[in-house]
Amino acid sequence: MLNVSPESIIFTVINLLILLVALRIFLFKPVQKIIAARQAEADKQFDEASKKQEEAEGLKAQYMDSLEHLEEEKKQTMKTARDRADEQYHKIISEAKSEAKHIKDKAEVEAEAQREQILKGAEREIADIIVNAATKVVGEQSGVESNAALYDEFLNKAGEEQ
Repeated sequence: MLNVSPESIIFTVINLLILLVALRIFLFKPVQKIIAARQAEADKQFDEASKKQEEAEGLKAQYMDSLEHLEEEKKQTMKTARDRADEQYHKIISEAKSEAKHIKDKAEVEAEAQREQILKGAEREIADIIVNAATKVVGEQSGVESNAALYDEFLNKAGEEQ
């Protein structure tokens, strides 16, 4: 049967206290140390991950700034190139217009010289024809001075009409 005596209750309580102290020393403290070590390791890894994430965000921000800077540089370079090309275009057009004007002026001078040459040649031919006609009409060769006078008179009248 069951004997419940105060000594057995005290003995059981003492055994329980000893068992509790032993469990606390040999089981709970080592387990708490292991849990604390694992918690510290997890915290350390979490801190490292946070630092890596912050570093990555910093690098990302730096990369985005670099991209924006490169985009601005690209725009500036394109604008500079466009300005240079436009300047070169206007320079080429200006040179071409100048060259065309020079060629046109030269052609006009040459045309005027040819015109003058043709007119002088035509005047000589007309004068020769008139002299021959006058010679045939008058029928004499001795009047060369009079033919020259007729020729000069004809040229003066032809010059006045133009």
